[in-house]
Amino acid sequence: MTSLRLEALGDGIFSIAMTILAIELTVPVVKGNQWKDFGEGLHFIMHDLLCYAISFLVLGIMWFGHRMMFEYIGRSNRYFIFLGILFYLMVCLVPFSTRLLATYTFQWFAILMYGTNLSLCNLTLYAQWQYGRHRKSLAHTPIPNEVIKEANLLFLLSPVVYTISIVVSFFMPVISIGIFIITPLLYLLPNKLDKYLP
Repeated sequence: MTSLRLEALGDGIFSIAMTILAIELTVPVVKGNQWKDFGEGLHFIMHDLLCYAISFLVLGIMWFGHRMMFEYIGRSNRYFIFLGILFYLMVCLVPFSTRLLATYTFQWFAILMYGTNLSLCNLTLYAQWQYGRHRKSLAHTPIPNEVIKEANLLFLLSPVVYTISIVVSFFMPVISIGIFIITPLLYLLPNKLDKYLP
């Protein structure tokens, strides 16, 4: 089977999950008609906006990795599809873990849930990537060694960083939130995969 239908399913899931993030934003309570009142209202939902921005960026980066994978893997079988379903299962959970983090921003259990969710997203996509690239019958173009090494690094970097964030949350949760902010920004920096973009 070609991988087109699986890729299309993934695009739909990402678009819905990212839209839900925006839909679940809390409308600020503005008690007056002055700029100060509006600023106070925005301050009240600051955690919501922060968590929304982090998750939207993270999902966008994951979609990009998901998209790049299908540049090299053009066919699928039942096992590749099953690994894809596990990945989409984790992606669909991101709006919930984001809402939890927005509500209990500096609580260890919210950071634990959010960090675990994002880590499992990356690990399930990494598992799908590894399975697909090791099955030559699924690849429709050779995968350069540089792409393999760089992709493996990018897939595994965030789970390691998020694990550190979870551990730190039991002592200094503010630092954990800082890690969540910085991590997606690292993926926006130029890397070796840029020259392989279609």
